[in-house]
Amino acid sequence: MNKLKQYITITITCITICWGLSACKSTKPVTPPDNPVTSTTTAFAADKYLSMVTSNNTNQANLTAKVKVVVDVDGKSTSTSGSLKMKKNDVIQISLVDPLLGVMELGRMEFTKTRVLIIDRVNKQYVDLPYSDVSFLKQANIDFNTLQSLFWHEVFEPGKSSTKSADFQFKDNGDNIDILFVDRMLTYKFATKKQQGQLLETVITNNTDKNYRFAFNYDNFTKFYSKPFPREMTMAFTDSSQTTSLSLTLSSLKNSSDWVARSTAPSKYTKADPEKLFKSLVK
Repeated sequence: MNKLKQYITITITCITICWGLSACKSTKPVTPPDNPVTSTTTAFAADKYLSMVTSNNTNQANLTAKVKVVVDVDGKSTSTSGSLKMKKNDVIQISLVDPLLGVMELGRMEFTKTRVLIIDRVNKQYVDLPYSDVSFLKQANIDFNTLQSLFWHEVFEPGKSSTKSADFQFKDNGDNIDILFVDRMLTYKFATKKQQGQLLETVITNNTDKNYRFAFNYDNFTKFYSKPFPREMTMAFTDSSQTTSLSLTLSSLKNSSDWVARSTAPSKYTKADPEKLFKSLVK
């Protein structure tokens, strides 16, 4: 896999996952899941459990880490390294470097509350657009709050900045409790460890075609300023033909604000068509 293909595949696998799900919109009504949880059927109990889950959210405003990145596309793997930098309610920034030299930046992806910026230093091009101008993100109801919740290891309600227990369903699976949010197109399942209320996995499935599945798995937890935070994050998108996975292994986690939170593409770079760039990833 050449550097350009490697960079593009790694940096926006998470977005193409969302695009793949949004491409299969459903207009059929959704039936509630079977066997709703019996121990949290009251509003008080459900609210209490959701509060226990959210109490595990990190209370730090910043997170920076070195990352090892492994992408597997239909059994073919490639890897590189880079960094993940986040400021709560402000920005998510992922930078990837040349896997051989380990210094030269291949590209950067930056999400703010209003915009998506991707800088491709291999092809000297960039994308800089509001979420509303990227059609497949808009169709899938993907915004900054959704992406932030995935990377910060949090339960979320699509399209909203906060959660309330009345909007979710709860299903007891013994040692785990699934927290479910169902809309007309997608089902969001947050698998949590009952005893600790710890989020283990977020799974998004299409309501009418179960072949389409996105899973964001959390593992290898460490204490990040007294709160549990995963050092292993694995995103996997499955459709009818293949599975694409993106694994991030985090190290050197810090609460650091000493970095530039806004990037700018060099003036000589060409502004790319986002639809063509994003869709090229799944060819």
